[in-house]
Amino acid sequence: MYISSKYWFTCIILYFHVVESSHFRGGFISWKPAENNQIEINYRVAFQRSTYNHMCDENIIDNGTLISGEGTLQCLKGCMGSITTMSYYCTDFSDTEKWTTGTNSIKYNLPTSSDNLYQFGFTSCCWITLVEGGSTWMMRTTADLNKRKDTGKINSSPISAMQPIVRFNYGCDYTLKIPVSDDDGDVIRCRWSTKTPNDECGGVCQALNGSHLDESSCVLSYNATSSLGWYAVALQIEDFQKSSDTVPLSSVPLQFLVVVARSSESCASRPILPPNIITDGSIHHIPVNTIFNESIVARSGGEKLRVTAIDTVSPIGMIKSELFPYETSGREWFVTVTWKPTKNQIGTHLFCFTAVDNMGQSSDQTCATLVVDDHVVSQVTENPESDAVIVLNPSCSAFKTPEKVRNKCIEAVAAVPPLFYLESSCPSHFIQCNELGVGYIMPCAPGTEWCQQKLTCDRVGSCKS
Repeated sequence: MYISSKYWFTCIILYFHVVESSHFRGGFISWKPAENNQIEINYRVAFQRSTYNHMCDENIIDNGTLISGEGTLQCLKGCMGSITTMSYYCTDFSDTEKWTTGTNSIKYNLPTSSDNLYQFGFTSCCWITLVEGGSTWMMRTTADLNKRKDTGKINSSPISAMQPIVRFNYGCDYTLKIPVSDDDGDVIRCRWSTKTPNDECGGVCQALNGSHLDESSCVLSYNATSSLGWYAVALQIEDFQKSSDTVPLSSVPLQFLVVVARSSESCASRPILPPNIITDGSIHHIPVNTIFNESIVARSGGEKLRVTAIDTVSPIGMIKSELFPYETSGREWFVTVTWKPTKNQIGTHLFCFTAVDNMGQSSDQTCATLVVDDHVVSQVTENPESDAVIVLNPSCSAFKTPEKVRNKCIEAVAAVPPLFYLESSCPSHFIQCNELGVGYIMPCAPGTEWCQQKLTCDRVGSCKS
């Protein structure tokens, strides 16, 4: 669908001025208004982890190390020149798929323009041999910065997230839900990026032949029975004030890779994500400067299979634990994620995760919306009364008085602000409560214990000190 330029205030594209970018793995660009006639441009990029300048590990994430990116963000219309280099903070990496992904943002002062039209840009050359399409990547973001008639405020673009590499087994049917969120509550649609009239995707336009995109639900369906190999997916995510509107308020790109490979396992043997506190589509409000701590459990798709990784796409500063066995089934593993958002992270973030097994099969992606609120909760008392502690049996596997747990959880989540984590009588375990008042016994990682003051598992002995 072509949108006439007269409707648009800002166009954003990214340009990577790199001769060889054989390790680019896709990305996403969004924007939102800032103060003093500025816009805040947020971008996520992904690269091959095996390359020296994109190597990421837990220490780099913990230390908040800024990694030199490739290329620059360029202004193409309404202004001139480079806006910023594409440096980023690594947030996640995958040992299995060998990718690194990270994010960053830049605030930009818009110069005066006679027609209020601006364009910014990005291209990259990806030397992966694709089954369909060429090797040049391009992403284009378009934004209307005029005040909306319905709210009197400037619009904010939708946001999205995706694993840089999505793995499909040959011969299997897949339904891939594209996660989207919009602060304005607008109607969101997804469409394929197009080459004309304005190049939104370079050589990777509509490069997954045979797939079907439901534009209203943002669901991509694909029967992996074509050729084996790598495919690129280039989408535009657009927001509309009303479902009957045909001109979007903004258009943002999401691009990633799909690899189709043979597997000796059946289509039904992929890992699954059993019900966790973080479920697909769930929304979690987190007061700024408080700790968000959740465990993610994954289950293998067969008795002889095992989960080897839970890959995440996270906001800056989120820490993921090592992978540990969960309970005694032999088929379940878990990680714990911990995040303390800062003031400059107030707003909406998407958090996604996927389980991977020893055969390289991956689960469906689960994505939740994390909303960082601009208020601070009071700290939990350092000396909780004994009746605030939920008593477990000697093996820490069951509640001693199950009838009391529901009442305590209901009381905790109904508090202002709500409390979703409670202390148990076993230092190695804590209780997670959901919005329905259901309590779950959750283990801390080996070598750590629950600290109610911090609302997280910490190394043994550190809580008391």
